[in-house]
Amino acid sequence: MKLTKQLLFTFLLLIVNFSLFANIDYNISAKTNKSYNISNIYLTKFQTVYICTGLYAYAYHSISNCPGLNNCKGEIKYTDEYNAVNTYGRKPCCRCWSNVNNGCKEDNPIAGGGGSSGGGGGEAYAIIALAIVTTSAIILSNDFYIYPVYSIYKEANTNYSYSQQTYYKKGTGLIFGFRKTFNHSALEYGASNLTFESINNATSYSRWGGHFNFVHQIFYNKTPEWLKVYVGPSVNSVFDFGYGGIIGSELKIFDRLKFDVRYELTTQTNQFQAGLIFTYQKKYFWQK
Repeated sequence: MKLTKQLLFTFLLLIVNFSLFANIDYNISAKTNKSYNISNIYLTKFQTVYICTGLYAYAYHSISNCPGLNNCKGEIKYTDEYNAVNTYGRKPCCRCWSNVNNGCKEDNPIAGGGGSSGGGGGEAYAIIALAIVTTSAIILSNDFYIYPVYSIYKEANTNYSYSQQTYYKKGTGLIFGFRKTFNHSALEYGASNLTFESINNATSYSRWGGHFNFVHQIFYNKTPEWLKVYVGPSVNSVFDFGYGGIIGSELKIFDRLKFDVRYELTTQTNQFQAGLIFTYQKKYFWQK
Protein backbone atom coordinates (compact mmCIF):
# COMPACT_ATOMS: atom_id res chain seq x y z
CA MET A 1 0.00 0.00 0.00
CA LYS A 2 2.84 2.34 0.85
CA LEU A 3 4.52 1.61 -2.51
CA THR A 4 1.26 2.29 -4.34
CA LYS A 5 0.96 5.71 -2.70
CA GLN A 6 4.54 6.50 -3.69
CA LEU A 7 3.87 5.54 -7.29
CA LEU A 8 0.73 7.67 -7.38
CA PHE A 9 2.68 10.61 -5.98
CA THR A 10 5.38 10.11 -8.64
CA PHE A 11 2.74 9.97 -11.36
CA LEU A 12 1.10 13.22 -10.20
CA LEU A 13 4.52 14.87 -9.95
CA LEU A 14 5.27 13.95 -13.57
CA ILE A 15 1.99 15.53 -14.67
CA VAL A 16 2.70 18.75 -12.75
CA ASN A 17 6.23 18.97 -14.21
CA PHE A 18 4.94 18.45 -17.71
CA SER A 19 2.31 21.13 -17.21
CA LEU A 20 5.00 23.60 -16.15
CA PHE A 21 7.03 22.89 -19.25
CA ALA A 22 3.97 23.05 -21.49
CA ASN A 23 3.18 26.59 -20.32
CA ILE A 24 6.25 27.92 -22.12
CA ASP A 25 4.76 29.24 -25.36
CA TYR A 26 3.25 25.95 -26.52
CA ASN A 27 1.76 27.40 -29.70
CA ILE A 28 4.57 29.24 -31.45
CA SER A 29 3.12 28.99 -34.94
CA ALA A 30 -0.24 30.47 -33.89
CA LYS A 31 1.43 33.39 -32.11
CA THR A 32 3.67 34.37 -35.00
CA ASN A 33 1.02 33.60 -37.63
CA LYS A 34 3.55 32.45 -40.16
CA SER A 35 4.62 29.22 -41.77
CA TYR A 36 8.10 28.04 -42.57
CA ASN A 37 9.33 28.51 -46.09
CA ILE A 38 13.03 28.11 -46.67
CA SER A 39 12.89 30.28 -49.79
CA ASN A 40 12.04 33.27 -47.55
CA ILE A 41 14.93 32.81 -45.12
CA TYR A 42 18.35 34.34 -45.43
CA LEU A 43 20.61 34.71 -42.43
CA THR A 44 23.62 36.81 -43.37
CA LYS A 45 25.95 35.12 -40.92
CA PHE A 46 25.51 31.77 -42.70
CA GLN A 47 26.49 30.94 -46.23
CA THR A 48 23.62 30.63 -48.70
CA VAL A 49 23.30 27.16 -50.22
CA TYR A 50 20.85 25.49 -52.60
CA ILE A 51 18.81 22.31 -52.15
CA CYS A 52 16.36 20.30 -54.19
CA THR A 53 13.05 19.44 -52.49
CA GLY A 54 12.67 16.16 -54.42
CA LEU A 55 12.20 12.93 -52.49
CA TYR A 56 15.66 11.53 -53.28
CA ALA A 57 17.74 14.65 -52.66
CA TYR A 58 20.60 14.16 -50.20
CA ALA A 59 23.01 17.07 -50.81
CA TYR A 60 23.22 20.83 -50.56
CA HIS A 61 24.99 22.86 -53.24
CA SER A 62 27.20 25.93 -53.23
CA ILE A 63 25.85 27.23 -56.57
CA SER A 64 22.39 27.17 -58.10
CA ASN A 65 23.62 25.78 -61.43
CA CYS A 66 25.52 22.83 -59.97
CA PRO A 67 25.32 19.74 -62.25
CA GLY A 68 23.97 17.85 -59.27
CA LEU A 69 20.75 19.86 -59.57
CA ASN A 70 20.20 19.17 -63.27
CA ASN A 71 17.70 16.38 -62.73
CA CYS A 72 15.83 17.81 -59.74
CA LYS A 73 12.20 16.65 -59.75
CA GLY A 74 11.14 19.08 -57.04
CA GLU A 75 11.86 22.75 -56.48
CA ILE A 76 15.31 24.31 -56.14
CA LYS A 77 15.31 26.60 -53.10
CA TYR A 78 17.92 28.38 -51.07
CA THR A 79 18.59 28.37 -47.35
CA ASP A 80 21.60 28.76 -45.10
CA GLU A 81 24.19 26.06 -44.56
CA TYR A 82 23.17 25.39 -40.96
CA ASN A 83 19.55 24.60 -41.86
CA ALA A 84 20.64 22.47 -44.81
CA VAL A 85 22.65 20.28 -42.42
CA ASN A 86 20.59 20.29 -39.23
CA THR A 87 17.04 20.70 -40.51
CA TYR A 88 17.20 18.69 -43.72
CA GLY A 89 20.03 16.31 -42.91
CA ARG A 90 21.93 17.20 -46.08
CA LYS A 91 25.63 16.78 -46.75
CA PRO A 92 27.77 18.90 -49.10
CA CYS A 93 27.60 17.95 -52.76
CA CYS A 94 30.65 16.06 -54.00
CA ARG A 95 30.58 18.02 -57.27
CA CYS A 96 30.53 21.64 -56.13
CA TRP A 97 32.20 21.52 -52.71
CA SER A 98 35.91 20.93 -52.08
CA ASN A 99 37.84 19.91 -48.96
CA VAL A 100 35.01 17.73 -47.66
CA ASN A 101 36.92 14.44 -47.96
CA ASN A 102 34.49 11.55 -47.46
CA GLY A 103 31.80 13.76 -45.92
CA CYS A 104 30.10 14.62 -49.22
CA LYS A 105 27.03 13.15 -50.86
CA GLU A 106 25.61 13.01 -54.39
CA ASP A 107 21.89 13.24 -55.02
CA ASN A 108 20.57 9.84 -56.10
CA PRO A 109 22.09 9.11 -59.53
CA ILE A 110 19.80 6.11 -60.10
CA ALA A 111 16.33 7.29 -59.14
CA GLY A 112 16.57 10.43 -61.24
CA GLY A 113 18.89 9.27 -63.97
CA GLY A 114 21.89 11.53 -63.91
CA GLY A 115 22.76 12.27 -60.35
CA SER A 116 20.10 14.32 -58.60
CA SER A 117 16.99 14.23 -56.56
CA GLY A 118 15.09 11.78 -58.62
CA GLY A 119 11.34 11.33 -58.57
CA GLY A 120 8.96 9.89 -61.10
CA GLY A 121 8.82 6.12 -60.76
CA GLY A 122 11.05 6.15 -57.67
CA GLU A 123 8.65 8.42 -55.80
CA ALA A 124 5.69 6.27 -56.84
CA TYR A 125 7.40 3.15 -55.47
CA ALA A 126 8.15 4.97 -52.23
CA ILE A 127 4.49 5.99 -51.84
CA ILE A 128 3.35 2.41 -52.50
CA ALA A 129 5.85 1.07 -49.96
CA LEU A 130 4.70 3.60 -47.36
CA ALA A 131 1.06 2.62 -47.96
CA ILE A 132 1.90 -1.07 -47.50
CA VAL A 133 3.83 -0.44 -44.28
CA THR A 134 1.05 1.76 -42.85
CA THR A 135 -1.67 -0.75 -43.72
CA SER A 136 0.34 -3.58 -42.16
CA ALA A 137 0.86 -1.54 -38.99
CA ILE A 138 -2.87 -0.86 -38.69
CA ILE A 139 -3.79 -4.52 -39.15
CA LEU A 140 -1.14 -5.99 -36.84
CA SER A 141 -1.31 -3.39 -34.05
CA ASN A 142 -3.70 -3.00 -31.15
CA ASP A 143 -3.37 0.65 -30.16
CA PHE A 144 -3.08 4.06 -31.76
CA TYR A 145 -1.37 6.84 -29.78
CA ILE A 146 -0.93 10.59 -30.14
CA TYR A 147 1.11 12.85 -27.85
CA PRO A 148 1.61 16.61 -27.75
CA VAL A 149 5.36 17.10 -27.20
CA TYR A 150 7.56 19.67 -25.52
CA SER A 151 11.11 19.21 -26.81
CA ILE A 152 14.33 20.67 -25.45
CA TYR A 153 16.34 21.47 -28.55
CA LYS A 154 19.18 19.06 -29.21
CA GLU A 155 22.09 19.96 -31.46
CA ALA A 156 22.64 17.47 -34.26
CA ASN A 157 25.48 16.69 -36.64
CA THR A 158 28.06 18.47 -34.48
CA ASN A 159 30.74 16.29 -36.03
CA TYR A 160 30.61 18.39 -39.20
CA SER A 161 33.05 21.28 -39.11
CA TYR A 162 30.84 23.35 -41.43
CA SER A 163 27.86 23.09 -39.04
CA GLN A 164 27.47 26.27 -36.99
CA GLN A 165 25.44 26.80 -33.83
CA THR A 166 22.23 28.83 -33.98
CA TYR A 167 19.87 29.36 -31.08
CA TYR A 168 16.31 28.08 -31.21
CA LYS A 169 13.47 28.15 -28.71
CA LYS A 170 12.18 24.88 -27.40
CA GLY A 171 10.12 22.85 -29.86
CA THR A 172 6.50 21.77 -29.73
CA GLY A 173 4.55 19.36 -31.89
CA LEU A 174 3.05 15.90 -32.07
CA ILE A 175 4.17 12.29 -31.88
CA PHE A 176 1.84 9.61 -33.24
CA GLY A 177 1.94 5.95 -34.19
CA PHE A 178 0.80 2.41 -33.44
CA ARG A 179 1.47 -0.16 -30.70
CA LYS A 180 1.52 -3.92 -30.65
CA THR A 181 0.71 -4.91 -27.06
CA PHE A 182 1.75 -7.97 -25.07
CA ASN A 183 1.01 -9.07 -21.51
CA HIS A 184 3.10 -6.46 -19.70
CA SER A 185 4.88 -4.70 -22.57
CA ALA A 186 4.39 -3.11 -25.96
CA LEU A 187 6.21 -2.33 -29.20
CA GLU A 188 5.68 1.21 -30.47
CA TYR A 189 6.43 2.59 -33.93
CA GLY A 190 5.52 5.93 -35.43
CA ALA A 191 6.61 9.42 -36.44
CA SER A 192 7.02 12.89 -34.96
CA ASN A 193 6.68 16.42 -36.30
CA LEU A 194 7.98 19.33 -34.22
CA THR A 195 8.29 23.05 -34.91
CA PHE A 196 11.19 25.15 -33.62
CA GLU A 197 11.64 28.92 -33.81
CA SER A 198 14.80 30.95 -33.37
CA ILE A 199 15.33 33.19 -30.36
CA ASN A 200 14.87 36.36 -32.43
CA ASN A 201 11.74 34.95 -34.16
CA ALA A 202 13.46 35.38 -37.54
CA THR A 203 13.18 31.76 -38.63
CA SER A 204 11.32 28.60 -37.83
CA TYR A 205 11.50 25.08 -39.13
CA SER A 206 9.67 21.79 -38.90
CA ARG A 207 11.51 18.62 -37.99
CA TRP A 208 10.22 15.14 -38.91
CA GLY A 209 11.46 11.98 -37.24
CA GLY A 210 10.65 8.30 -36.81
CA HIS A 211 10.94 6.06 -33.75
CA PHE A 212 10.74 2.47 -32.52
CA ASN A 213 10.26 1.82 -28.80
CA PHE A 214 9.89 -1.16 -26.50
CA VAL A 215 8.27 -0.36 -23.15
CA HIS A 216 7.91 -2.83 -20.27
CA GLN A 217 5.69 -2.45 -17.22
CA ILE A 218 7.43 -2.57 -13.85
CA PHE A 219 5.90 -3.22 -10.42
CA TYR A 220 2.86 -4.70 -12.19
CA ASN A 221 2.16 -6.99 -9.24
CA LYS A 222 2.24 -4.04 -6.80
CA THR A 223 0.26 -1.35 -8.65
CA PRO A 224 -3.51 -1.11 -9.14
CA GLU A 225 -5.04 -2.37 -12.36
CA TRP A 226 -5.66 1.18 -13.66
CA LEU A 227 -2.05 2.34 -13.28
CA LYS A 228 1.07 1.20 -15.16
CA VAL A 229 4.64 2.37 -14.66
CA TYR A 230 7.07 1.44 -17.43
CA VAL A 231 10.58 1.88 -18.78
CA GLY A 232 12.26 0.79 -21.98
CA PRO A 233 14.74 1.46 -24.78
CA SER A 234 14.09 3.69 -27.76
CA VAL A 235 15.72 4.04 -31.17
CA ASN A 236 14.89 6.82 -33.59
CA SER A 237 15.91 8.65 -36.71
CA VAL A 238 15.72 12.43 -36.70
CA PHE A 239 18.80 14.06 -38.21
CA ASP A 240 20.70 10.84 -37.64
CA PHE A 241 20.27 7.48 -35.94
CA GLY A 242 19.63 7.85 -32.22
CA TYR A 243 19.22 5.60 -29.20
CA GLY A 244 18.25 6.05 -25.56
CA GLY A 245 15.37 5.32 -23.21
CA ILE A 246 11.86 6.16 -22.02
CA ILE A 247 10.24 6.28 -18.58
CA GLY A 248 6.56 6.98 -17.98
CA SER A 249 3.18 6.15 -16.48
CA GLU A 250 -0.10 5.08 -18.06
CA LEU A 251 -3.48 5.82 -16.45
CA LYS A 252 -6.59 3.94 -17.55
CA ILE A 253 -9.54 6.28 -18.23
CA PHE A 254 -11.98 3.88 -19.90
CA ASP A 255 -11.75 0.31 -21.11
CA ARG A 256 -10.18 1.34 -24.43
CA LEU A 257 -8.76 4.75 -23.58
CA LYS A 258 -5.65 5.56 -21.52
CA PHE A 259 -3.81 8.74 -20.57
CA ASP A 260 -0.02 8.48 -20.85
CA VAL A 261 2.80 10.78 -19.72
CA ARG A 262 6.48 10.07 -20.37
CA TYR A 263 9.98 11.47 -20.66
CA GLU A 264 12.25 10.43 -23.53
CA LEU A 265 15.99 10.99 -23.73
CA THR A 266 18.06 9.72 -26.67
CA THR A 267 21.10 10.89 -28.58
CA GLN A 268 18.69 12.71 -30.92
CA THR A 269 15.82 13.77 -28.62
CA ASN A 270 15.18 15.24 -25.18
CA GLN A 271 11.45 15.68 -24.69
CA PHE A 272 8.34 15.39 -22.55
CA GLN A 273 5.18 13.81 -23.93
CA ALA A 274 1.62 13.51 -22.62
CA GLY A 275 -1.30 12.18 -24.61
CA LEU A 276 -3.82 9.44 -25.27
CA ILE A 277 -3.62 5.78 -26.22
CA PHE A 278 -6.70 4.29 -27.90
CA THR A 279 -7.20 0.52 -28.22
CA TYR A 280 -9.01 -0.04 -31.50
CA GLN A 281 -8.72 -3.83 -31.52
CA LYS A 282 -8.11 -6.23 -28.63
CA LYS A 283 -7.77 -9.19 -30.97
CA TYR A 284 -7.30 -9.55 -34.70
CA PHE A 285 -10.38 -9.60 -36.91
CA TRP A 286 -9.57 -13.12 -38.11
CA GLN A 287 -9.58 -14.47 -34.56
CA LYS A 288 -12.79 -15.81 -33.08
